[in-house]
Amino acid sequence: MFKKSATCLLGFLMMAGSAFSSDSVDLKISALFESGACTPSLSNGGEANFGDIPFGTLSKTQENQLGSRFLTLTIACTQMMPVGWTVTDNKKESLQALTIKAPKYNNEDLNDASYEFGLGKTAAGVKLGAYAIYTDINNVMADGIKVNVVSRYGGGNWYDSGAGEIKDDPTFTITASILVSDAYVPVAAKTFTWPLKVTAAVQSAHTLNLSDTTSLDGSTTISLVYL
Repeated sequence: MFKKSATCLLGFLMMAGSAFSSDSVDLKISALFESGACTPSLSNGGEANFGDIPFGTLSKTQENQLGSRFLTLTIACTQMMPVGWTVTDNKKESLQALTIKAPKYNNEDLNDASYEFGLGKTAAGVKLGAYAIYTDINNVMADGIKVNVVSRYGGGNWYDSGAGEIKDDPTFTITASILVSDAYVPVAAKTFTWPLKVTAAVQSAHTLNLSDTTSLDGSTTISLVYL
C-alpha cells in the first residue's frame, strides 16, 4: 500500500548518424500525472453525543453502560479507486478497560481492551471509561452496491473482518472488497459509505467521585490509506 504516487519509466532512443554530421534534434517528453484524491466526512459533525447524564443516575458500584450512537463515514473520491482507512485514538492514555455491552451489530459484548478507546479523565485524573467503534459489515456500500468488509495488518493478506471491529493501530487497515477467485480484492469506487456504531461505558460513580460537571472527551482520527 502507498500514498498517492506515480512512476513514469522513460525509454531513450539513440540515433547514429554520419561521422561528419553535426545536425541534431532534441526530443522533448512531457506528461502530467494526476492522482485522484478522496475526502472522508462523518455525519453529525463527527460527534457521538451521549447527552446530559445526571450524577444520580450513575451506579455507585457497577460500570455504567451509556448505550450506542450511530454515525456514517462517507469517503468521496474524485475518481474510482480502492481506499482503506485506519484510526488513531487521541486519548489512548485515558483508556480504562471495561466490559462494553452490545457494541457490535450482532449485539455481542466486548471484553477486549485492544478494541477500546479512551474517554478522557476527570479533573482529578481518574480515567472515565471506554468506548468501541464497529461498522455494520452488512451495509457497507461502494457506489451504492453492498460489498464485503476486510482488514489486514501491515501489507499482509486481507481477511474477513468478522464483527466489523475497528482497532487503534496504524497498521490495521479496513477496506471494502469483492471476492475474486477465493481471494479478497479491494474494490475501486468513487463513494464509500460506512455505517458506524459507537458504544460507551464509564466507571462506577464511587470510582469516578465526580463533584463538578465533567465531559466525555473521546477523540479518534480516521486516516485514509490509498491501496
